[in-house]
Amino acid sequence: MDRSVIIMAGGMGSRYGGLKQVESFGPNNESILDYSIYDSIKVGFNKIVILSSPKIESYFKDKYTKIFSKLKNISLEIVIQDPNYGLKEFKLPTDREKPWGTGHAILCCENVIDESFITINADDFYGSGAFKKAYDSLYYIEKNNIQVSTISYLIENTLSENGGVSRGICIKNGNKLIDIEETHDLMSKGDIVVGNYNNKKVYHKIGTSVSMNLFGFQKSIFNLLNIKFDLFLNENINELKNEFLLPEIIGRENIYIDSTDEKWFGVTYKEDSEIVKRKIKKLIDNNYYPSNLWD
Repeated sequence: MDRSVIIMAGGMGSRYGGLKQVESFGPNNESILDYSIYDSIKVGFNKIVILSSPKIESYFKDKYTKIFSKLKNISLEIVIQDPNYGLKEFKLPTDREKPWGTGHAILCCENVIDESFITINADDFYGSGAFKKAYDSLYYIEKNNIQVSTISYLIENTLSENGGVSRGICIKNGNKLIDIEETHDLMSKGDIVVGNYNNKKVYHKIGTSVSMNLFGFQKSIFNLLNIKFDLFLNENINELKNEFLLPEIIGRENIYIDSTDEKWFGVTYKEDSEIVKRKIKKLIDNNYYPSNLWD
């Protein structure tokens, strides 16, 4: 049975100051994205969809076409997040610079997906255990007629040493996700994590579940995305900074949530770069990954 991974790799990296999704962190110029592809294939995913901006499309094609030509029964699709996609009767404002957001990014992939799939960010290191849980969650939602799943992380395993980060705080009841509250400027302060939600200071305990955009979907999600994107455009077509965000779209749907104790790491800030390199080196030294992923 086919299983796909959509990797959202079209971001601008404004706080990082560069295109972190293509930066090298491994000993043979591997990006974080490389390790995610490696982990996802290892647990059983057989289609990789890279959602790119036009600016770096050629980079992905040049690099990954060669790699995937050596992989048996694994397919690759590279999709551009075209800001005109799905607008229908609406016209793209000439002065809009931001992409339409993560919900629109997934929608742009609807023509290359015909199976259940997961979504990840290109610049997030999720850990192999999280990919296995995400893979298994697709069988669970198919069997139980649920449209969406997500794998949450412990909040303390997702913070940066170099500044505040944004995370989706998971509100749940057992294995049912009730809502996701997008919270900003989250930083550790002793035994609590302090952040900003709806312009108010909030406090979260160690062990709080957070979303890292590791979602699973049945392919029927595209019907919902099309409907909600039309509604979004009716209200926001001329709002130059508003985004069609995945957590807000699905936050109140019937969602199965599981959790992982993997330690996330990534590059929100430029200062995170050396930390990521050290962590990857340690994983290689401990034989979690080969020194050359694609040799």
